[in-house]
Amino acid sequence: MSKLVWVNYKISDAEERETRRKIALIRSMLERCARLQQELAKLEPVAGENWSEMLNRYRKLVDANKWNDFVDDYNRLYDELPEVERRLEKELTEAKSKRLRLELTAATLLASAATTSERMELEAISKRADGLYAGKFQEAQAKIEQIIRQRIKTPLDVADPALTNDQIALARDLLAASPTGSSTVLTKGGLGEPGQAPYGADAMDAATPPGRIIQLSEKLSRLDSDLVSVSDLVARLQELPAKSLTERDLLIDSIELEAQDRLNMAKRKREIDAVIDNGLAWLTPFQSLSAETLRERLTVAASGGDLAAARSASDDARAWAEAEGKRRDGERIRSVLLSELQELGYEVNLQGSAWDEGSRITIQKPSEPNYDVQLSAAPGGAIQSKVRAYDHLGRSSGVNRRDVEVEQGWCDELARVNKLLAQRGLIAEIVHQEGPGSSEQKPLPARTERDVHSTTARPIERKA
Repeated sequence: MSKLVWVNYKISDAEERETRRKIALIRSMLERCARLQQELAKLEPVAGENWSEMLNRYRKLVDANKWNDFVDDYNRLYDELPEVERRLEKELTEAKSKRLRLELTAATLLASAATTSERMELEAISKRADGLYAGKFQEAQAKIEQIIRQRIKTPLDVADPALTNDQIALARDLLAASPTGSSTVLTKGGLGEPGQAPYGADAMDAATPPGRIIQLSEKLSRLDSDLVSVSDLVARLQELPAKSLTERDLLIDSIELEAQDRLNMAKRKREIDAVIDNGLAWLTPFQSLSAETLRERLTVAASGGDLAAARSASDDARAWAEAEGKRRDGERIRSVLLSELQELGYEVNLQGSAWDEGSRITIQKPSEPNYDVQLSAAPGGAIQSKVRAYDHLGRSSGVNRRDVEVEQGWCDELARVNKLLAQRGLIAEIVHQEGPGSSEQKPLPARTERDVHSTTARPIERKA
C-alpha cells in the first residue's frame, strides 16, 4: 500500500453561513417582541430592554452585511427572546383584559346614570377604556367603583328598573375581577380573588367574579389583530349588559366558541410563519436563481395557509441549502488547495475541465518524473492524497529509500500547505494517514515521454 493521507477541510464560509442562518431566525422573534412591547407601552409602564432599538440595530447590521457584529447579541438573544415574548404576551393580555372588563362595567352602569354628567363620564370611560394608560385607567376604575358602591346602597326603583339586580351584580363582579389602586383593595391581587375581602363588611362580600366572563375577556385579549379579526367579537361582548341571564349565557357560549376557533387559526398562522421563517433563514446566505425560486415557493406557501405545503417548501429549502453549501465549500477548498500547491512548484493534471467533487486529479513536480500524487475529492471538502510511484530503469523492489524520501517530502509539504490554508480560513483535520515507508509501493507502469509532459496548468487563485 502506498503513502496515503485523508484530510477533512473545514472552511470559514460554512461557519459564516450557519451564523447568518441563526441570526436570520431571530428576526421574527425580535419583530414580535418589539411590537408587543410597543402595544404594552401604550397601556402600562414598561421596564427592561428596548426591543425596538434592538430591532433597528439588527436591521442596520444586516442591511450593511455586518453579520459578525451581531454575533454576541445573537448568542444572548437566541436564549432570551422566547421567554421575553411569552412574558410580554402575558402582560399585554392582562392589560387589555382589564380594560375590556372596565369597558363592559361602564356600559352596564350607563342604564342607571343618575345625572347627565355621570352618563357622560360613563360613556367616556366605556369608549376610551381600551386605551387608558396606567394612572388614567386606575382613576377610571376608582370612579366606576364609587358608582357601584352608590348603586348598592340605593334601592332599585321598582316602577322604573333601569338597572336590574343581575346587571348591578354583573357590573360589581366585572369590576371585582380587575385590580385597582383603591385603598379598599387588599394588595394580594384583584378584587374578588380567592381569600380576599374586597369591601370589608358591605354587601359585596358575597360577590364572586363570573369566571366565564373573565376567561372570555382574557381569551379575546389574547387574539392577535394582525392575524385574525377581533373587533366584531368585542362588539358582540358589549351587548352583554343588555341581555337577560339566559341570553347572556347563550351569548357567552357563542363568542367563546368563535374566539377559540380564531385562537386556533392564529396558532396555525404562527406555525406556518415559523416554518416559512426557518426555510428563508436557510436561504439567507445564497443569492442565485435556484435560491430565489425557493424563496418564491415559500412565499406562495405562506400566503396559501397550508401548513403541510409550508413544511414541504421549507424542507426543500433546507436540503438545497445544505447541498449547495457543501458544493461551494468543496469547490473553494479544491481551488485554494491547488493554488497553494502550484506556488510550491507542483504541476496539475486535470482529468477534465475542472476538479469536481467525486473526481481525481494528479499533481507532480517536474524534478520527480517517476512519482506523482493523486488527489481525490470527497463530498464536503474532504481530500484524499496518495503518493504513487512509476516503474523505471534501475528501480529496486520492496520498500526502497527513494520511495520513503518522496513520501516524506509530500508529508512535509502537505503540512506546510495546511498551515498556509489555515491563514485563508481553511482548517485541516487529518482523519487518517499512513507514514512514509509504512508499506511497499506497487509501481504503476513506466511513463512515456508524452505522459510526463501532459500536465495542464491551472490558474492560480489570488490570495485574499
